[in-house]
Amino acid sequence: MVAQFPSSTNVFVRDHAASGNLIVDFSRDPKKFAVASYAQIVPVTKTAGYYMEMSVEEAGRLLNAELEDFAWPDGQNAPEDFDGTEAFQFKEFLTQRRKFGATLGDKTIDQSSWDITASHAGIKAQQAMTARTQLVIGIATSAANYPTAHTSDVDAITGNTGKWSASTTARQDIRRSITHACEQILDSTLAAVDLDAMQLVVSSNCAREMALSQEIVDYIKGSPEALAQIRGELPNENVMYGLPAQLYGVPVVVEKTRKTTSRKGATRATSAVMPDASPFICSRPGDLEGLYGAPSFSTITLFMLEEMTTETKHDDDHRLTRIRVVEDYVPVMTAPVSGYLFTNAI
Repeated sequence: MVAQFPSSTNVFVRDHAASGNLIVDFSRDPKKFAVASYAQIVPVTKTAGYYMEMSVEEAGRLLNAELEDFAWPDGQNAPEDFDGTEAFQFKEFLTQRRKFGATLGDKTIDQSSWDITASHAGIKAQQAMTARTQLVIGIATSAANYPTAHTSDVDAITGNTGKWSASTTARQDIRRSITHACEQILDSTLAAVDLDAMQLVVSSNCAREMALSQEIVDYIKGSPEALAQIRGELPNENVMYGLPAQLYGVPVVVEKTRKTTSRKGATRATSAVMPDASPFICSRPGDLEGLYGAPSFSTITLFMLEEMTTETKHDDDHRLTRIRVVEDYVPVMTAPVSGYLFTNAI
């Protein structure tokens, strides 16, 4: 070190305590991840099993306007019901256990001016939630997981002119897309899915592009509640993206999760987990946690054997502490007819 003349900034030894042991840490609370709002968790007791998928036809089958098929005149035998059953099939799920861990030496822990063990446990929890989000988004944005009628390029929807980012008040491409998807879900589920259980999930960049379109700008101008949300006068998690909490009656979820795609030591690279051009509508009726064995129209289900188990273990022989967060689950598209995937949206 070069010799210096005394001043107010160099006559003491700098340490962490000078900032009140301030820790700048971007680890997010796992409960803050958006995935919890659109994927339902079902606790399971075995790593493998079956869930049952029922067809959705018989409950709404009416073949004639006067209901002649159900008429039962007095004095006659009741109509036979041999064809009144519904089809079903068992589908398999298989959970997979994953560990997100770190190792700290005893000297590092002892010399640290903050609780470095707890800090890394939080980091690993965020990593686990980021991984969970990536798996869910992977199945939710794959067209192969949806029936043919439940996925479409936005400009192929009847009446649409082009992408959402260029939509105008006259074109109404965004509104027409959302309405088309909701109507298709109502058709396929015989209206068993309530509209208030549906959600539109978009990436943060897609949200930004939508908010800049003339259609959404005019929509906000014409809706006092939406305008108040954008101004921050009413609660709205989407305010920074310029979108209201709902569009045309459907709640909007902005999936903003990011992941690091570079190895340690390499130039830092990050990317969004959610693809920009593939927004989707999904259903998650009820609470975050569903009941195993109970009927559900949740589009995406996480069969959860073990959730966010955080463990620390001290190794006396090697004088180190191992930290790990463990999850054991599988995300499954359990009710694809209650969802809709858009492609080439922006």
